[in-house]
Amino acid sequence: MLRKLFLLPCLIAGVLATANAAPEDEEVEAVNRTPESEIVIGQSVPTTGIAADTGKALALGASLYFGRVNARGGINGAVVNHKVLDDGNNPQKAVQNTRDLLDKQGAALLVNYYGSATATELTRSKVLANANVALVGVHGGAELIRLPADPNIFQTRAGYTQELEKTVQLLTGNLGITRVGALVQDDADGQAALKSLKDALTKRQLKLEVEATFNAKSGDVAAATKTLAKANPQAVIVLAISRPAANFVKQFKAAGGTSQLYGISLIQFEDVIRIAGKKDAHGLGISQVYPYPSNMQLRFIREFQEDAGAVLRSGEYPSYAVLEGYLSARLAVEALKRAGKNPTRQAVYNALTSMNRLDLGGYVIDFSANKRLGSSFVELTMISPTGTLTR
Repeated sequence: MLRKLFLLPCLIAGVLATANAAPEDEEVEAVNRTPESEIVIGQSVPTTGIAADTGKALALGASLYFGRVNARGGINGAVVNHKVLDDGNNPQKAVQNTRDLLDKQGAALLVNYYGSATATELTRSKVLANANVALVGVHGGAELIRLPADPNIFQTRAGYTQELEKTVQLLTGNLGITRVGALVQDDADGQAALKSLKDALTKRQLKLEVEATFNAKSGDVAAATKTLAKANPQAVIVLAISRPAANFVKQFKAAGGTSQLYGISLIQFEDVIRIAGKKDAHGLGISQVYPYPSNMQLRFIREFQEDAGAVLRSGEYPSYAVLEGYLSARLAVEALKRAGKNPTRQAVYNALTSMNRLDLGGYVIDFSANKRLGSSFVELTMISPTGTLTR
């Protein structure tokens, strides 16, 4: 236990230091080690900007599992070298980072990128297909990156359509709500989630009563908040990431809004509590696409807690995002083990395609039969007065 507590701060500092990309004009040192000594796994996430907290948590979650593997001797005798680059939630920068990770760093595979727009740009640029490399996990659930799925992207989460179907069913079928509004982040994820929301309402012969958009880069929700507070529908669905969502919750309640508030899995509940405070955060419903990170009934979560417990107790990093990064790292390591010694990108890709109903201990991933959508898990949660989640 003492060794684990000593290593955790080192892992945290290491991954966040690595995440600060070198200046563009700085020469990136080539990796000349043999495959037996090192396997490079690459990741591009925002560690600066409005989405930085979640991006850092995704990278940290992956680093925790890779640290566990390295402490136990690595993979077939090779240690994992986890390379993290900052893209600032800019899809073009993410593509550039990916080329660097593949061409200069020699990454065998990639893990847990951020955002549907980034996934779309990766597909458009053909950077994954041209390198014949797999990406395990994308923090985003837009249908445009799921149907049809990019064969090089192995997704570990349910999509917005599944999340919002479950939320709308609760609102309309269980609570009798018919007047619904939406706060919409004006980017690929927000617009995709909006379409999924409208489709779910249309299935029930309902229309969105009011929608208010805000600029995704600035995160300024003031004008949108006024629009929604004035309309004050029975429920408002928050289609946004953590920071603007939290600011909206606080401002909406201050403006006298009484609508029931529900969000999607892009929202990290810890961030909402930190920014809005427990009093205003209380009552926000959030759909989740992974098991509750404190559900010790699941073996997968018990193992996660063993490796990440100190991080989660600190409260500095979103727990669901850390879990998501950790899960992607587990799948990456499993694929590398199956690929054998001196794994090629093709061997790793083939190993992922053969993961048929892999039970990690209460959470199942299934990439069988050419599937790239590994999970359909969704559950609804709500922030309690004490700052925990009820399910």
